[in-house]
Amino acid sequence: MLIEGGKILEHNLSKNKMTMDSLNQALRQKEVFNINEVEYALLEVNGQISVMKKKQFRTVTMQDIHKKDKTKEQMPIEIIMDGQLLKDNMSLSQVSQDQLTKQLKSHQKQISDVFYAVIGSNGKLYIDYYKDQLKHPVDVE
Repeated sequence: MLIEGGKILEHNLSKNKMTMDSLNQALRQKEVFNINEVEYALLEVNGQISVMKKKQFRTVTMQDIHKKDKTKEQMPIEIIMDGQLLKDNMSLSQVSQDQLTKQLKSHQKQISDVFYAVIGSNGKLYIDYYKDQLKHPVDVE
């Protein structure tokens, strides 16, 4: 189990010699660009991952609901990895370091408490903390 209940299981990643980069790559290969869509991710014996998306993110096509979507998507921008701020990526995002710091302080956290933070293709900030419990990750707008 690499993700359980929407939480990244850092210990299991390291036990399987996986990095966040390799997990993100495997998720993208499953057409998952926003990690906050994942309820469960399992590492299979053959090295592939299986993904169960959260119910609200399971596939429904625009054709199924006869609607046209005009929203623009972007590539996800990682801003914190393994407790380290990725300053070059911050300049690519629409979130300032001050905004990020204020958001973390509102949860009594700081950058070093964050295992992974990314601005998803939907423009939402996803934060996963070290030592988090099995509850839903903070999804900040």
